Amino acid sequence: MPDSWYLAFVRFLPDISPWSHVANANLADKYITMTSFSSGDKVYYRCDVGYTPAGGSRIRKCDNGKWTPLKLKCERKLCGHAGDMSNGQFVYTGVEFGDTATAVCDEGFILVGRATRHCMSNGWDGRPPVCEAVECQEPTETNAQRRNFQEPPYTFRNVIQYGCQVGSLVGSREIWCTNNGTWSSPPPQCKVIRCRSPNIPNAFWINSHKKMYRPMEAISSFKCKSGYTFSGPAHITCGSEGQWLQRLPKCLPICCSALSPGGFNKGLLPNLYIGC
Repeated sequence: MPDSWYLAFVRFLPDISPWSHVANANLADKYITMTSFSSGDKVYYRCDVGYTPAGGSRIRKCDNGKWTPLKLKCERKLCGHAGDMSNGQFVYTGVEFGDTATAVCDEGFILVGRATRHCMSNGWDGRPPVCEAVECQEPTETNAQRRNFQEPPYTFRNVIQYGCQVGSLVGSREIWCTNNGTWSSPPPQCKVIRCRSPNIPNAFWINSHKKMYRPMEAISSFKCKSGYTFSGPAHITCGSEGQWLQRLPKCLPICCSALSPGGFNKGLLPNLYIGC
């Protein structure tokens, strides 16, 4: 038998098997359990899950005890755009197999659904989430009156204005719906705030006066009694928290200067001070 005929029937052993490493590709399943191959046998490779052929032959051939080189190239599958979102957008790590797309809502909107989609072998998993407008609940009750006609639903940046018919407004005049669905502050309250009539020792009122004064109301209608001098601000104003904004004036006693002991025997008396 000629040598060439003999070689045609040689069964090659695993030491010349086709299991060489190829990036992102593997031998087709039906060849994995085979332990020997004949000259002229062919094997086929396939790209891994998530990869697609990008050129080159997927065939290798056993040729006189050696396998021909594998020229197959596999690239990651392309998923492309992850979907359209109203009031939001996707942030991508990429658009190929194994990459992710994470949904981010615009300010004032909240995400409903799963935020992250994964690029799989058959495209993006799941479905695009939805961005819904943030809503604030009805504000808590207050005795202050609303000055604008903002109606529910209250969404991001909606503003409610308050005022008082009687009393002074304590708190913020405006509250607004924030991007986390809460109000910027509690509603204000209307409170009757007054400053008590100041008690200034040794002073008297030069005209009629009240027991209580409203915020921003000023008074200057008092004088010091005889023998006292005025010290401090000429006007005082009632503050918004029921306290006088300036320090209260005082009536200080007028004192005479020291007298020398003239007319007295020298050295018998010290300097003499006389209070008024």
